[in-house]
Amino acid sequence: MRLHRIRHVDHLESHDGLGVSYQQGGRWNEPGSPVLYFAATAGVAMLEMANYLPSPRLVPAGYRLGVYEVAGNPSMERWTVADLPVGWNRFPWTRSTQRLGSDWLTGGSAALLALPSAAVPGGLDDIVLAAPARLDPQSIRLVAAHESLYSPRAFAGGRGTQDSESK
Repeated sequence: MRLHRIRHVDHLESHDGLGVSYQQGGRWNEPGSPVLYFAATAGVAMLEMANYLPSPRLVPAGYRLGVYEVAGNPSMERWTVADLPVGWNRFPWTRSTQRLGSDWLTGGSAALLALPSAAVPGGLDDIVLAAPARLDPQSIRLVAAHESLYSPRAFAGGRGTQDSESK
């Protein structure tokens, strides 16, 4: 299984779930709940990151798009939009989504949980939570780290830029 996430290069291979979401909480976890947030696709990882930036040109130095392989066949649960409370995709996120995710992290049985991405309208694409307590960190392998996250044409306001392929 292939997963994606954007992180600082120094933390791409950290799989303990004790990052910023552990410290501050996130949409699907309360502070103090270890979790790993991934995206099912590179595009969703980029859209999720774009939620925190006024422009894709402002990605902090040292951030990379990590591409991961998860070995074996880890168990995965899937929640759809119909399974989620009203307002699941609001920002700031609600206490109800944090409670749901934290309950899954502490009491669930699957290693992974696929959820609709709040960055994609209608929840049409997924993010994937990993419960570090149930997913062997050794089973997650970084296979690529991409430095250029967004095309220079992205968000150029229709002006675009000419690159070497179009010359």
